[in-house]
Amino acid sequence: MRRNNKFRKSHSDVINTCVIVRSEECNGDAEKMVRRFTKKVKRDGIVEEFRDRTHFTKPSVLATEKKRAKKRLIAQVNRKRNELFTARDKFKRRKK
Repeated sequence: MRRNNKFRKSHSDVINTCVIVRSEECNGDAEKMVRRFTKKVKRDGIVEEFRDRTHFTKPSVLATEKKRAKKRLIAQVNRKRNELFTARDKFKRRKK
């Protein structure tokens, strides 16, 4: 019997980064090297990718999170736009 691979989550976007911290960068200080390594790993998104892959999230949850993020972005853009327009209106009123 063949398996239905239609619903399997594919990991085609494999992370191929190699995080390297040299001792010359940190003057041989081991603590600095560890801190710099953790910063590089977080910046590359390796920690988030690992967390995402360890736990299964339902597609409906992913869709709702995506919608929520989209709404947040739209609200942020609208807020910035309104701040720009209100600043212009105040400036125009003062000139008169």
